[in-house]
Amino acid sequence: MVFMNAKNNLEPDAIENFNEIASRGSSSDVNVVVEMGRPATHFTEAAEKWSGVMRFLVKKNQEPVPSQAVMDLRGKPELSDLGSPAALQDFVDWAVQTYPAKRYMLVVWNHGQGWRFQLANDVGVRAASASRNQTTQKISAVDLQKAAENTAPLGGFRAVSFDQDTGNFLYNSDIQAVTEALSSRLKKPIDVIGFDACLMSMLETAYAFRNSSTMLVGSEELEPGAGWDYDYFLKRLLAKPSMTALELSRTIVDGYRARYGDSHSTTLSILDTPKATDAASAVSKFADVLIAKYDAEKSNIAQARSGMKTYGASAGMKTSVDLIGFAQRYASTTKDGEAKAAAEAVSAKASGIVLYNYASARSKKDTISNGIAIYFPASDQDFKSDPYHEGYIKTNTSHVVDFVSKERWADFLERNLR
Repeated sequence: MVFMNAKNNLEPDAIENFNEIASRGSSSDVNVVVEMGRPATHFTEAAEKWSGVMRFLVKKNQEPVPSQAVMDLRGKPELSDLGSPAALQDFVDWAVQTYPAKRYMLVVWNHGQGWRFQLANDVGVRAASASRNQTTQKISAVDLQKAAENTAPLGGFRAVSFDQDTGNFLYNSDIQAVTEALSSRLKKPIDVIGFDACLMSMLETAYAFRNSSTMLVGSEELEPGAGWDYDYFLKRLLAKPSMTALELSRTIVDGYRARYGDSHSTTLSILDTPKATDAASAVSKFADVLIAKYDAEKSNIAQARSGMKTYGASAGMKTSVDLIGFAQRYASTTKDGEAKAAAEAVSAKASGIVLYNYASARSKKDTISNGIAIYFPASDQDFKSDPYHEGYIKTNTSHVVDFVSKERWADFLERNLR
């Protein structure tokens, strides 16, 4: 089930990804269903330049055009806002009822936190590239500002799926509610939730889906506009439809690795979502220790954090770092035995969540990418510059982040950012 929200500047990429899916199509053993949205103001004239939302059972060599859709939602405004949880809920309910299966994967395809970077050889109108590779477009401050004006002003690492026509987007908590309702309907967790979007491989995200999915596929870093290689993994899935959730997820990551290699700052990992509970507990205990020993450990915390480059930094983001990398850096810095043990416990539990991880050589060097990130602005200024930083305030009641409300990392951040 691919929830492909291209009602924004990713429209050309959506056409390309749909064509990749259609290069393989569905089979008697595997159904691939896509809900595609295209904007009122187009970024490409391809595929008959239609606007609105269509549902497709994708068949081999099919085109994403209205005549080949199995459902046209253009006359249903309540379902054609792809920034609405009702639209996502209706799509997944329809999919499992119409095309029942033994295993399910839901892919949320769009901007993550309002961003997705573009390479110079991408087709069509794009946001500015966040890559520093010499073969790609060079970025100026003006370019970056123009790109920001054409993408959703999101942050807080708790939102995805921006609908440019309505101005709405899905919070992670919205998707969490939808997947929990779906798993309740199925009487089991969905097998895989995937985010073909930026910056979603975080402890906070895994924690949100700990009860409704068995694993999560996502990126710590920004994703290129071209995203996942659907042809690569669908070819292998159709050849072996009995793949387990882990086998399919590994194939997705392998296809992504094959597509980007070491040419860009790219990452993709598989997280064992049920293990997020234990990892979050270790982080909470670590937070307790840091708060209790804050005056003595402040400089060690700052030293460990200052050596961490944030994800999405080239797009102006300053709030997400590799969780395992920070815990290891802090453990090697502090002289306090209790604090060191708490940090090592975080590293061990967080490492246990990461079932498989790809990080380009650049990502390994720059962001110490081990597969799972956490929200950790280095300063109060960085925190407040995040448009949705309220999501990390414990008393927030709007689109509550489960991890923030139930665990104690936010309490540590509040102490650290005073």
